[in-house]
Amino acid sequence: MRIDDYNAAKALTEKLKENLPIKARAGKEFLKTLKQKGENADPDREFEIDFVGYSGDEGGIMCGLKEPNNPESKEKYVSSITHLKIDSNHPLAAEVQAYQSKRIRKLILQDSKGFKAELMTLEPVKNKNRGKGFGK
Repeated sequence: MRIDDYNAAKALTEKLKENLPIKARAGKEFLKTLKQKGENADPDREFEIDFVGYSGDEGGIMCGLKEPNNPESKEKYVSSITHLKIDSNHPLAAEVQAYQSKRIRKLILQDSKGFKAELMTLEPVKNKNRGKGFGK
């Protein structure tokens, strides 16, 4: 099952690259990861996206993060944009949120492995060109 529309994801990646750096905050999953590492898991903690790349359906749009308020810190993070909250004032915020919601919905369908997920994997049936009459 395809998660991302490759062309749309690559186009959004290029737009994001042109607009770096971008302010972001950690989403729920990224906060869990920070907590597991024993780091500050404050939902109001700001990060700055300084790198963007597309890693295919496996990871989606990946972001390199650093802390803008702590220039001495050499700590860098990498997270899927799916697990980040982009600053709502950013010009691409609506586009990023649309990408995130589509990706999350498809990941949930893929994980459910139910009837809906099976239907999503099927290729659309192409209509046959039928000749006129019998045997054609």
